[in-house]
Parts: sequence; structure tokens; C-alpha cells
Amino acid sequence: MFGFPPPPARWDQLLAGPHNAAALRIAANPDDWATPVLAITGLPKCGLSYLAEAWAGRFDGALMTPSTLAKAGRRGLDELAARHVAVDDADPSGAKQDEALLSLINLVSASGGRLLLLSHRAPSQWRTASADLKSRLKALPSGEIGPPDEAVLRERLVLGAERRYLRLSPETLNYLVPRLELAYEAAENFMDRLSNAVSQHDRAPSLPLARQVLNEMTGSDEDDAAER
Repeated sequence: MFGFPPPPARWDQLLAGPHNAAALRIAANPDDWATPVLAITGLPKCGLSYLAEAWAGRFDGALMTPSTLAKAGRRGLDELAARHVAVDDADPSGAKQDEALLSLINLVSASGGRLLLLSHRAPSQWRTASADLKSRLKALPSGEIGPPDEAVLRERLVLGAERRYLRLSPETLNYLVPRLELAYEAAENFMDRLSNAVSQHDRAPSLPLARQVLNEMTGSDEDDAAER
């Protein structure tokens, strides 16, 4: 199958639900933040990168990583400080990244910008050798994206299929949702495997193929003959 670039992330395309309602409500109103810096955490594959891109786009801001911050230099950080900046996978992994992140936190606080940090771990758990940065991180307000329920899992399967230019029938979704683990990674792993199976066997993503992929993924030999 052809690999087409995904469309730009859009705020109005975010999948909203009980798992992320509080985090999205806070992130959507940066002027109301208690401090100029906010952290949002969540489980792997929960959509943090999409949220970072969508938030930066919503506020005509910049999307960065710790590595790009470390390469920006003082002049680049000064230019960012008055803007809305989202740092994806924000947990720094070295002295230069520590220094850049601490500098941006300080500069944003002084320049009126807003800084959104996204990570799978709470900032208080980030590994940093900088005592100043550790102190700042421990004091950050934060929001959290929680685990999915069945409704969210169903929507993630639909969106995952669309990204791979596939379509899952209601019957297939009804079969999958109660059988898949309630985890973002499970949904993405399944869709990767199903997409590969569609390409390998040159078959549509039918219920029998979805069942076969799920059985291989879980090590199950379930055979619902009535659904064949």
C-alpha cells in the first residue's frame, strides 16, 4: 500500500471524551493557566503528539522537541519565549536539553508566552541533573489523558483505519471492541497488523481477516463459526 503523509493535526479533529476532557479544557485556554507552563501526560499512543501539533497550530505557535530546543541557541529561545510553544516528548535526555528547557521555562515566564510540555511521564519523574530544572518541574501544574473506555477504543480503531486508508464495518468493530485490550497501544498494534495482512493477502479488512489477525495477536484460537 502507498504511504501518504498524514494531514496536519487540527484541534477540531481531536477525539474528545472522558479520557481527556479535563486536559483538553485546560490546554484550550492558555490565558487562564495558573502559570505560563503546563504539562500534559498520558499513556503511550494516547495522542500526545497529535495534541502537541494541534495545539501549536491552534495558537499559531511552534512545535518543538528537546533536541530542537537544544539546537535553537539563545537567540532562538528568545524568539520562542513570547509565542505559544508545544514541546513533544518533552522529557530531556542530556545536559544541553536540560539547559535549553530550563532557559525556555524562565524566558516564557518573563516574556508572556505559553509553554505546553507533553510526555508519557509526570515532569516530577523526569531524569535531570539540573537541580533548578527539577525544582521547576516538580512545581508544574499538569493535566492527564487517561486510559480509553470501549467507546474511545472504537473511535481509535475507526481513526486508525482511516489513517491507513481502510474501512472497518460496524460488524467488525462490534467484534473487535470487546475483545481487544482497553489500551491505546493495543488498538495501534492491531491496526498495524491488520494493514499488513490486507497488503500481504490482497484482501479487504473483513471480519474473518480481522478475527484471524486478532487471534494471531493474542495467541487465541477462537473460531466463531456463526460469524463466518
